[in-house]
Amino acid sequence: METTNTLITHIKEMALTSGHRQITGSAALARNLFQFLCAQSEPPTKFMLFCRQDGLVLHCKAAALGDEIAGHTLNLTALGKYDELHFFREAEDYIIISLCSHQESAVVARIQKDLITLLEMINKDESNSRHLLHCLNSVKNAISIYDENATLLYANTSFCKDLSIPNLEDALGRNINDVIRDIGAKVHSMEDNSSSLKMMDVLKNGEEVIDWEVRIEPVDSQEASKLVSNDMYPVLDDAGKVKGMVELTHSRQQDIKRTRKIMGFAAEYTFHDIVGASKAIKEKIRTAKEYASSPFNFLITGESGVGKELFAQSIHNYSPRRKGPFVALNCANFSDGLIESELFGYVGGAFTGASKNGQIGKFELADGGTLFLDEVGELPLHFQSKLLRVLETWMVTRIGSSKQIPVNVRLITATNRNLAEMVEEGLFRQDLYYRLQVLTLEIPPLRDRKDDLVLLSDTFLSQAAAPYRDTPKILSSQAKKILMSYDWPGNVRELRNVITRATVLSKSKIISKEILEESIASKGYMLKAISTDTPAERVKQKLAEIDNAYASLLKEALELTAGNKKEAAELIGVSRNTFYRMLEKYNDN
Repeated sequence: METTNTLITHIKEMALTSGHRQITGSAALARNLFQFLCAQSEPPTKFMLFCRQDGLVLHCKAAALGDEIAGHTLNLTALGKYDELHFFREAEDYIIISLCSHQESAVVARIQKDLITLLEMINKDESNSRHLLHCLNSVKNAISIYDENATLLYANTSFCKDLSIPNLEDALGRNINDVIRDIGAKVHSMEDNSSSLKMMDVLKNGEEVIDWEVRIEPVDSQEASKLVSNDMYPVLDDAGKVKGMVELTHSRQQDIKRTRKIMGFAAEYTFHDIVGASKAIKEKIRTAKEYASSPFNFLITGESGVGKELFAQSIHNYSPRRKGPFVALNCANFSDGLIESELFGYVGGAFTGASKNGQIGKFELADGGTLFLDEVGELPLHFQSKLLRVLETWMVTRIGSSKQIPVNVRLITATNRNLAEMVEEGLFRQDLYYRLQVLTLEIPPLRDRKDDLVLLSDTFLSQAAAPYRDTPKILSSQAKKILMSYDWPGNVRELRNVITRATVLSKSKIISKEILEESIASKGYMLKAISTDTPAERVKQKLAEIDNAYASLLKEALELTAGNKKEAAELIGVSRNTFYRMLEKYNDN
């Protein structure tokens, strides 16, 4: 009797020091079968424990203990020192421990044998269920299921991997907060940096939450933190009451890959697509290839239309990052307030008009690849310091968040402006300028590579004929003279447009001098030979063209608004005072 009391006390102490977990799944099934067999056989023993092999108590038959220790874990090795205890270990996953005589042990052994038989029968019938669970374990996204108290009922392999759970059986049947605490992880919301789990709101309110981003930080290991998005769906009964929740998790990389695929972040062009046989362009291609293997920032300069992005894409596809994304952004297309959110991203609700799901920035989308910033000279001065900070640390922080996200990006920038002059004028930060132009490449204008004009024209003629599966048209000898005499201020871009237009206008297979002249003139430029005007005269001519363009804009705005000057000012995006000043200035035009 004294030994029994000592045993009972020891068991209670072990139960108190172990956490309680809910018995679910196959363990709950085995417990129910065991209780059924005990009710049928009525074993005479007054002390009997039914446990899993890891010591989790599934059922207890002992007046002094009751069934309150069920769900607690016992040290089976420590119990082995009691000689009075009999251990029945025939079942593969379960064990019966009993205080019984030799005669009573036969009854317990029969219960164990019947239990094994029933479990084998059920296992045969559950092949479809096991196949389903195997399929769920094959899914790369984490899947987890909870009851209304946030008790973990099911999780697949990816879930265990995300949270670094070594043994799923140890986690099942326990509150998810306890699971996270015991594995030593920290989970922070990317929206408000809170460590409270959003799933608690889902279980409370019964409303689904989509794309809730969290950062998982393992504190007891050397693993890097993970950024994941969670989709949480409440499970409701027929009365609309929340009975649980299903959570699907996808990694940041999966989100980024999906976004890249949708938005087409890939470099299409290679150095083979750069047309030209002149010494000038060949030298630039050779230099660009040498620079491609370098990890350093790269600045491409040149006039509009010379093919700066073509070079940028070719450099990417020639570099070790060719299998990574190529993400391009024209800095001139975004206002001062939007450029930061485009490059760095933002969390849901970070500012008025922000998507509730937030947005991944271009730096993150370019992770592992190349980010190309065109028209970098148009960056607002106040934003340049923020970009500089990223280039120094290679960490970005989304708007509305305080969490820094590491990025691995090769930055290529391009501009048609003189950044050195902008630095002197205080329009561009000197320290950022030096960061950007570690490597530089200036693409020559088309007027400095006239040897490539015929070759480029033939290429564009073939491209223009391709959609119609037709034989390319050719330029007459007189048309080629016009081609060579023109200054091409719009460079290769203008040449392509002119050739395409001439192909459409020409009814003959041979494009005449007159058709080419008409195609150039319709572009808005005056056809002329290489200019002998002084720089001042050329600038004066361009200013006159700008004045004409503004006058045309004002006329169009007034016609569209039936002469309403207030509406016309709003239409072109200027104040009424500015609009009146423009009318006064450009009235003669």
